[in-house]
Amino acid sequence: MKTQTKQHILQLLKEQGPTGPTAISSLLNISPQMVHKHLKTLMQSGDIRRQGTPPKVLYLAADKKPLYEFPTLPSLERDYIEQHYLTVTPGGEVIFGLEGLQQWALRTQQHKHFKALADEYVSSHKRFDSLYRNDLGLIDATFKIKDTFDVSYLDYLFYQEFYSIPKFGKTKTGQMVFLGKSGQNLKFIHMLADMTRKAILNIIEFYKIDGVIFAPHSIPRKISFLNMYKQFLELNIPCSTMSKIFVNSIPIAQKSLSKLADRIENATNTIFTIKENSSFRRVLVIDDAVGSGATLNIIASKLKNESRVEFVCGFAITGSLKGFEVINEI
Repeated sequence: MKTQTKQHILQLLKEQGPTGPTAISSLLNISPQMVHKHLKTLMQSGDIRRQGTPPKVLYLAADKKPLYEFPTLPSLERDYIEQHYLTVTPGGEVIFGLEGLQQWALRTQQHKHFKALADEYVSSHKRFDSLYRNDLGLIDATFKIKDTFDVSYLDYLFYQEFYSIPKFGKTKTGQMVFLGKSGQNLKFIHMLADMTRKAILNIIEFYKIDGVIFAPHSIPRKISFLNMYKQFLELNIPCSTMSKIFVNSIPIAQKSLSKLADRIENATNTIFTIKENSSFRRVLVIDDAVGSGATLNIIASKLKNESRVEFVCGFAITGSLKGFEVINEI
């Protein structure tokens, strides 16, 4: 009888599509407790998958497509991918590690050359790390600011990780920023705070920082990424922000602007210092992602020219460099 009930639920999901537990209970005339028990079993067997988060959760039959038999990778290469890779499917499923790279290879029809693809991913990721990562364990993007702007007001600019790398798209950290900011997911914001706290503390100690300023967001959201990130970091140092005032109350996302001159104009005309910024002399400015660097450079210029700040170091969880994908989606 139990097996029949389980099969009835599975058949219902195949016919009805995404369905909630309450609807399943009503349609099959079985108790909610029994529904949840069988749903758990079907999830464990991979026959169904879940969509959404409580209280809005739907269940649907899993696609039973033939699996491609991927080659076995050397243990060191496999471990590296497990540590550094994450993909998000078009349906919003988050897949970490080797399975994520395999699913991406299937989706992009590169699975038949997976061994070469995995080799290229690991070598590319390691190559960019060796080229740009410094003794503090951070990507040093200071040259980007100096090469991009006539006057560089930032003394240093560091990234925790690239937002994306050529050919393979968003990095694990880039995906997590996207999920935390655009996806409004607190879990990933908390994870990013845990991942970056040590690096930020190292910058504060090494450069004798006496105040941290968080960049203001261009677009108001229900969950403010940087406000929550600041809370999760739990820094034991004075923290502040800048004032963001929109022209005609119309918010324009900085990263939606394709021209550098437009990004500079946007930041210049909408970001302003506040009184408490003047109490700092050596500042660390934190942003979630750096595209052109215009926002951080304008913030640094205003801090130095209007608040008498002497030293400004920028830190972004992710960022891009020349030749890398331009950040325009968050």
